[in-house]
Amino acid sequence: MQDTEVQRLLAGDLSITVGLARRLAEVVGASATFWLTREAQYIEDRARVEADRWSQELPITQMASFGWVEKPRTWQERISVSLEFFDVGDVETWVAQYDHQVASTRYRTSPSYVLEFPATTVWFRAAERVVDTRGEIPKFDQQGFARGLHAVRHLTRQRDPEKFIPQLVSFGAEHGVHIVVVRAPSGCTASGASRTYNERPLIQLSARHLTDDHFWFTFFHEAGHVVNHALEQGFIDIFEAEDDDMFEQEANDFSTEYLLGSDGRQFRKSGPNRWSHRDVIREAVALDLAPGVLVGQLQHADVLPHSHLNRLKRRYAWNGSRLVSADIP
Repeated sequence: MQDTEVQRLLAGDLSITVGLARRLAEVVGASATFWLTREAQYIEDRARVEADRWSQELPITQMASFGWVEKPRTWQERISVSLEFFDVGDVETWVAQYDHQVASTRYRTSPSYVLEFPATTVWFRAAERVVDTRGEIPKFDQQGFARGLHAVRHLTRQRDPEKFIPQLVSFGAEHGVHIVVVRAPSGCTASGASRTYNERPLIQLSARHLTDDHFWFTFFHEAGHVVNHALEQGFIDIFEAEDDDMFEQEANDFSTEYLLGSDGRQFRKSGPNRWSHRDVIREAVALDLAPGVLVGQLQHADVLPHSHLNRLKRRYAWNGSRLVSADIP
């Protein structure tokens, strides 16, 4: 055996083939079968170490608290529940199906809101598991979905998420769009995402800021991606990460138009003295829109200071994996 082969073998960089196993048997001793068995054990142990390292990067404690997995008692159980959650047999399959998927999805980076890939893959998979529990839906009807969004605006006036989310899900399913509201674990800073799952558009929302203005703007933003953009690559949206991305600006404009209607730009150009508590209520009723959602739009347009009229916004909270109203006793 050459010195370079010995060095690579000792460093774990050289696999033991049948030919090398025979040479080792001649030079070192034991049988070729012995050395091939040692190689198989080494590969198995290395895969186990890699799986352990991978599972430690996942937010297992939160996944268990959300009811997504059983709380593991050992490192072996942690690997097992992680693989079962993703419905994959090994880490290599997970990398191909989820890590690469998140890495290739369009998203805007932010130094203050880092998007951690392991946590985001968990969020992706959590939404898919919800979809898998539902029945089949028809093919995507782009025009019907876009037309129906005008009526969805009325749902913003519903206070209780446990009432309006099922209606939102039914609306999407009617037009061939999966809609899922699923809690994001720590490390996933996304407000929403739009992508393809089972050959249908999938909109998933994290309700990250737990207010109605942010929730509904995010929904209509993702709907804008679904209606106007190809979803082969997909979109992950972190609204704190501002840039000049054309697709994101188009989705922002789409959301504003569907929330505020044709007079939306006029509202956004008005002066701050134009908007009192009573003015917001009156215009929101005319728009068939929740007052808090209108406040959020005016704040985003710098028409209102971010400290004004926030009492009109409705607040949400997570109860396990259920989004509930924080305003209803």
